Parts: sequence; structure tokens; C-alpha cells
Amino acid sequence: MVMTAAEFVTAIREITPDESKFTKMPEGFAQIYLDELFIGNKSIHTNVEPENAIIDLMSNYDVSKLTIMIFSFNRSDELKDTELFTFFGWREAFPLAIHKATGEIVEMDWADDNRIVNYIAKDPQSYLDLLFALQENSLSTLFSDRQKWSIEQLAEIAGGYKYQPHLTDLLS
Repeated sequence: MVMTAAEFVTAIREITPDESKFTKMPEGFAQIYLDELFIGNKSIHTNVEPENAIIDLMSNYDVSKLTIMIFSFNRSDELKDTELFTFFGWREAFPLAIHKATGEIVEMDWADDNRIVNYIAKDPQSYLDLLFALQENSLSTLFSDRQKWSIEQLAEIAGGYKYQPHLTDLLS
């Protein structure tokens, strides 16, 4: 299921629950939860190669509030390029980057711009697929107490076994 930026936006918007679904939750919870799933449209469209789904997403949509579990994005004017990496977001306090040589999504050491801490996904599209699956898990846990995807299935979505360690940390 290799998602483009536009498909990701549509998919997240489609699974975002209506505020009325949250009646059994504490007051204010729905607003906080739904605010973190907000994706805004930008008035000016920028053409970006489809294989660079993350840059396309950040260039053409406002994802500055979007937070899926512990993953978030910078504002598009906060993209940072180095020789080896394009930094685009966060996994908690750790910067996320696209490894220019491999296309992989990697978690970097916050104190060292060149040290990879974790391998997150095999490419930008797989990263968006993974975020979507994590959001599906979050919703199914919230409303039915069970996860839709196993760690193994999520690793497969991310690109294979190499990407499983960070998921095991995240979901255990």
C-alpha cells in the first residue's frame, strides 16, 4: 500500500473520528486528540516528485500539528538539509531525517547530526503507510481495546525486519 502525500491526507481524514465518538472520554480529550490529527490545506501547490511523499506532504499541506503517537512533522520552512540527510520531523525528542543515499527514514541522535539511532522505514511512502497503520492502531485501541496491526505487520509495512526494533520499543 504505497501512499502518496495526497492519499495519506485523504486516508487520515477518513479515519479521523467525529467528535461525537468521544462521549465516554474525559472532557476536552476529543479536542486534543482531534487537534493532533489536523491536516490543513495550503493555498499554493508545489510540485514534488511523488516518490518524495514526505516533502510533498510538508510542501502542500499544513502538517505542523499532526502527531501520530510520538511522530510529528516540522513546518515546511523548517526542513533542514545537510550533505547526508534531510531533517523533517521528530520521534519524541529525536530528529527524523531522510537518508539521502538510501531514501530510508532514520531517527537521529539529537546531539549528533550524523549518528543514526534507529531505522524507521525503508522510504518516505512506507513511512506514511506506517504512520497511517499506527493511527489505525491508536483508534482501534481507543475504541475497542485491541490493536489492528501486530508489530510484525507494522515492520512489514515499514519495509521489513530491519525496522522492527523501534516498533517493539514503541508498542511494548
